[in-house]
Amino acid sequence: MFLLAALLAASASASEGDHLQLKEFAAVWRNGRTVRDRMLKEKIRSFCVEASNRLASDIAEGENIPYDLIDAGPGDGSNPLYEYRVLTEEFVQQRQGALAMLPAFMPAAEAVGTLDDLDEWLLARGVQHVPVSVRERVEVTLRVFLTEVLENDSASFEYDEARFQQVWSALEAITVNGNSEVLLAAPIHGVTLQSPEVRLDSGLMLVSPASPEAEGLPGDIFRSDGLPVVAVVVEAEDSSPEGLSQARSRIRKLVCALRLYGHESPALGGAARLQVEQGPWQVLGLEGSGTANGDLYIEAAQESELAEFCRLVANRWPRGGEIAWALRRHEFGCDRMHHLDGLSDHLLALRALLEPEGPASGRLNDRLAAICAEPSGRAQLAERTARAARLEAGVQTGLTKREPQSRELCHELEMNLRALLRDVICGHLDADLVTLADAIIAESAGLEPPQRRRRFGEPEPIAHPEQLDVDPFDVLDDEDQQAA
Repeated sequence: MFLLAALLAASASASEGDHLQLKEFAAVWRNGRTVRDRMLKEKIRSFCVEASNRLASDIAEGENIPYDLIDAGPGDGSNPLYEYRVLTEEFVQQRQGALAMLPAFMPAAEAVGTLDDLDEWLLARGVQHVPVSVRERVEVTLRVFLTEVLENDSASFEYDEARFQQVWSALEAITVNGNSEVLLAAPIHGVTLQSPEVRLDSGLMLVSPASPEAEGLPGDIFRSDGLPVVAVVVEAEDSSPEGLSQARSRIRKLVCALRLYGHESPALGGAARLQVEQGPWQVLGLEGSGTANGDLYIEAAQESELAEFCRLVANRWPRGGEIAWALRRHEFGCDRMHHLDGLSDHLLALRALLEPEGPASGRLNDRLAAICAEPSGRAQLAERTARAARLEAGVQTGLTKREPQSRELCHELEMNLRALLRDVICGHLDADLVTLADAIIAESAGLEPPQRRRRFGEPEPIAHPEQLDVDPFDVLDDEDQQAA
């Protein structure tokens, strides 16, 4: 691929006489690569055909086939229903020595050894430990490839060309073309969709259990303890660690956007599931999971608004400063299993936004009330914020019991924090909430509004000419005279 790019770049800068030769050379290179890939495919196909015939012959001669008894779900009564599953990979591994003696094995092994990114393909097929040595990696690749070609509900081990083409396409996508189709799915508790699915952005959608899209997802992803659950599905084309990190980040940002969108608090329901090139679903850890609070019901008429809001949050995601830190603390608090455990997180976030002088200054209550309440309700909100701080102190010392009556106070504090973060991210409020709150307090008291405070990291403001003691033009004239 790099050679082809270099050829095309050289073609763009070449003279007119050399241009045709470069294009012809690039076409020959493409054709040569196509022939190489076709020969590689034929060698692997020959091995699969010979291996299939050998395994079928072993079975006919009385070789025992390993089976496993699996739970197939509830039967028509109270007793569960079981079924047998052929352990194809175990049977292939038992016969690996005999398969390595087949005439097509060595040509197939040499062909596989020329492929790049075999480790990425093996990880995508669920291999936990990829061998370091090239020889062992090639052997494992052929064994996994053959297992997927022969795997079916029967124990006949007959060669299936359609199945071979499917498995080859997955191998080719990663090791030859350098790309792969990636699906990342994760359960989100506390969300109900009126429509079967909601597409929020390119490669990002919410899927309900009733959606046809849910048929291709792992069944246990919709499992919950009485909570409504949907699956968020991320479609990508990069299975590298960087690509998976970006997919994980999209899920976390979506959960945050759903929380900022309404008054409910959806939560991730556990680990995600990863599938690469239609391979087996694998468990993938996700940061943050908790207990959902409420049920966010998304009507069909809200879908466009929600999609636009989620894109806005993702595009304006804060990269640093107190807004980013407070948003992170908000997410920590929502992920806690109990509302009292998240109280400190939400108070810390509010103090970062509205009380940079520290808790000893006692400025948080009035500043939060100034922004989040009407003039007639500011005193009440300030008092309830002070009660929340006292509640936190009681939790820290162990004097406060985990009573349900405290949930309303904690929820109110969380909603006020959420309103501030939402309005700042959406651009409705300036990020300097301290100056805004102090200006509102000063205006209500009939005082002059305070000057905008210089936030950490901002350069010092440059004074205007009328604010300087010396005329800047006089200074320039003096410098010109000295230079002369």
